[in-house]
Amino acid sequence: MTLCRCNFAIAFIIVAVLGCSDHKGQQSGNRVEVSVQSSGSQEKEIGPRNELGFAKITIRERDNYQEGIVDVQGNEVVQPSSSMLVNDITGNLALVQLGGKFLFVPLDQGFVSSVDLDSVNKFQYAEPYQCGLALVSVNDARFYIDANFEKAFDAEFEFAESFHHDRAIVKDDGRYRIIDTQGKNVAGLNYDQVNPQSPWCWQVTKIDGEKYRSGFVDLNGNLITDLIYDYVGYYDPAVKRIPVVMNERHGFLDEHAKVVILVQYEYAEVFDRGKAKVVLNGRTFFINPDGIEVPE
Repeated sequence: MTLCRCNFAIAFIIVAVLGCSDHKGQQSGNRVEVSVQSSGSQEKEIGPRNELGFAKITIRERDNYQEGIVDVQGNEVVQPSSSMLVNDITGNLALVQLGGKFLFVPLDQGFVSSVDLDSVNKFQYAEPYQCGLALVSVNDARFYIDANFEKAFDAEFEFAESFHHDRAIVKDDGRYRIIDTQGKNVAGLNYDQVNPQSPWCWQVTKIDGEKYRSGFVDLNGNLITDLIYDYVGYYDPAVKRIPVVMNERHGFLDEHAKVVILVQYEYAEVFDRGKAKVVLNGRTFFINPDGIEVPE
């Protein structure tokens, strides 16, 4: 394998699966079994295999813990190391974290040793490829790289997120905007804060003194929910719900920021194993993601 040093990244010649799915990570394939092997004081665990059969392997022996990557036959393709964390395996490309830095490693170019990984430059931060581009950071500047590890559309941002459905939020010169995968402007966002939520919407917020008012825009920047919420929690992909608070009442929105559980509860917790504890008219009970009462 040939390693090529460049200004900011590990640069392998790769042929990778770089799709635009919103489901990322090692469980993206159909094979989700986990294999555990024990020998004396050593335990090896092979995680769920991705669509090409690659999987993370963890090795535990007394106080030592290592992570690496194996192929479909169980052969090591990235040497296990106690200083490495395997963040994502998609197609034949892995994103690993090594000593606080991030790098992309091809899995179809032969065995990669710890020495190989130590010998190349790395990103300050990186996220898995989405829609053919990966979000990375160098010297606190965020930008995108293509499959050849070249900087896409020659732009850097104060803030940026990974692409989904060919859209991403970026911030430059103190202003938020939506861009497409060519770096072209889709919409400007005249809000004080913009936060990622579900794959289908962003939370937007106006600040007036100590008052925060939030609503939601769609992937093209169109306002789909007025700025009426005092508080917005984090989107939960397991149940596809967004917790919100308005006038001290709690409720839940769906992934398109539409109300699916009325904003009527005096109190509501986030969903845990498919149900959430709520209080209505002083009565405490549990509901499912459709707002239907269920047993505790």
